[in-house]
This record gives sequence, C-alpha cells and structure tokens, in this order.
Amino acid sequence: MVSRRVVSSYKARYGITPEIKTYINDMTDAIDVHAHARGVDEEESLHAAQEATKAGWHSIVYKGIRPGGPPWQVAKTLQEEVDRWAESHQLRPVKCLPGYIIGIPLGPIEFDKIKAAVEGGVAIVWMPPVTSAWSLFRLGGRGAWIEGYHEDVPVGPVSWEKALQSGMYLIEEHGKLKPEIRDTIHLLADHDVGLSFGHASPQEMDAMGEEVSAIGYTRAFIDHPFSEVFDFDIPKLKLWATAGLRFALTWDELSPLLGVDPQDMVAAIKEVGAEHFMLSSDAGIPLLPDTVEAYRLLSVALRAYGVTEDEMRTMRTESPAKMLGIKVAEPVAA
Repeated sequence: MVSRRVVSSYKARYGITPEIKTYINDMTDAIDVHAHARGVDEEESLHAAQEATKAGWHSIVYKGIRPGGPPWQVAKTLQEEVDRWAESHQLRPVKCLPGYIIGIPLGPIEFDKIKAAVEGGVAIVWMPPVTSAWSLFRLGGRGAWIEGYHEDVPVGPVSWEKALQSGMYLIEEHGKLKPEIRDTIHLLADHDVGLSFGHASPQEMDAMGEEVSAIGYTRAFIDHPFSEVFDFDIPKLKLWATAGLRFALTWDELSPLLGVDPQDMVAAIKEVGAEHFMLSSDAGIPLLPDTVEAYRLLSVALRAYGVTEDEMRTMRTESPAKMLGIKVAEPVAA
C-alpha cells in the first residue's frame, strides 16, 4: 500500500498550473522572520540581502548576522551596503532587521543586555533555542553546551536532569516565570518588539503564553511548530492562536532533515487560519538551501498542496508585517 504522503505528493505535482508557477516565483513584499545568514558556517549576510532584494522582498530578520559588533549596529552597516548595491542595480533594497538571541552564547539571562538590544533597535528577541534545557533533552546539542563533553562533539539527547543542569530554563521552582523573563516580555510589549518562544518546554510555553495573553501582547510567536522539538496538534495551535500567538512556518520543517508532511501543515493553516501563520526560511546552512531559495521552496510546497493566493499573501506579508509593526503597500491590482 502506497503511503498517504506519497499519493498526495503526486496530486500536488500534477496540480501545479502555469498560474501557480508564476505566483510562486513572484515573492514581491515577502518578509522572512527567521533567517540564518551570519557567514562562517552559514550563508553570508550580504548575499542573503542581495538575493532577497533581487526577489523583491520587503524585509528579512536576521536571527544570525555576521560578526562585528552588536547585531543592531551590524545591521545598520549591512543596510548601507545593501542600499548602495541596490541603487547601482536600480532595485528596491530589502530591509535588514536584526534579532537578538537569549542563551547564545550560553550563559545567565542578563536583563540589562536584553534591554540594550531592544533600545538598540532589534526587531525580534528569541528565547533560548538550541541551548534550552528542553532542546538538549529532545534533540541534544553541541558538546560545549553540555557538562562533561568536549566542545567539538555532537551530543544526542540527554536526560532531563542533565539538560536542566546544562541548558537554559525559564521557570522558577514554584512554576512561575523567572522575574527577568517576565520583565523581558513586558519590555518587548512596551517597545513593540517581536518575541519568539524559542525551543521552550510545554511548561515554559504555557507560562509565557499566560503572561503574553494577560497583558494583551500580540507580537509573540512560535517557530517551526511542526518540528519534533515540540508536540503540537491542531487543538493546541488553536488554543495558542486564541491567546494571540502566531506561528512561523519554516522550510527546515519540510526539508529532508525534519520531513514534515506538507499536507499536515496545510491542513493546520486551513483549520487555524492563515492570519496566525508567517513564513520563514530557517535555513542557510550547508545541508539546506540559502535563505531566499528555502523560502521559495516553502512557498512552492504550500501553494501546491492547496494554500490559496490570498492565504499566501497573508502569511508572506500581512501577518509578519503586523507582528513586526511595519507597513507594506497594498499590491497593485492587475
């Protein structure tokens, strides 16, 4: 018996019309809320911005950006380079927006540094991703993050006890958010800055979700909700959406590395509502395509599996623009 996934893949292949092809390759005003392009072991920051500019994107949020100083200062210099390059090619430059990650490098949560990043102009703050205790427990990590291992050794999932001992955890013993995390959420709300829940555990997410909902903060989101880092179903996604959260879908989820079934992702979009979702690349490493191509491939899959043009516009542009608090011009009617 051929699997449901394989059968649906052939339907998707046969259903790609010339109109869909044209739309997929037109990424005008796209916004990527989760790009990896810091150079070294990732795509170069300038290359990602140049390709995004050629593709007609509006904005790209660098979760990782090239070294050289605080992310907001590096992003300013990068923007100046992109502006000059775009002018020389008679193109509209993409907006290069910096992010800030709590927990990378691994260390104590320092509210003063988070405050400096927010005041410096970061667009999104990430709660601990791969260095979170939950991520070390579910996925493992680099030896440098886990006590007792050599820093260059990849380490598989560890016990919850060792994960708590080595990784970042956002909750105090009595089950409440640590004061510095609660203060961070309020700071971001006050400054209209986005928040990713990172790779938090269910307990941490519940605590952050309660705080976000209680203060009416609507710029929080969950990255790659179909990744096995988490264990979500449609009722859980609906619950989070009711609390005001969005979900950033990624190419990484659909890639061979994670292998999520596109029809499951599309079913959730239809059931929960496209306005609660955003698109992002989460790629740029040697095992994945570069940023713009990863974003295009995500768009291809979603459109081929039944997402409408209006839903794509919502997820590519309108939903992330609302989360980031930026204005994008309405598309010109044909």
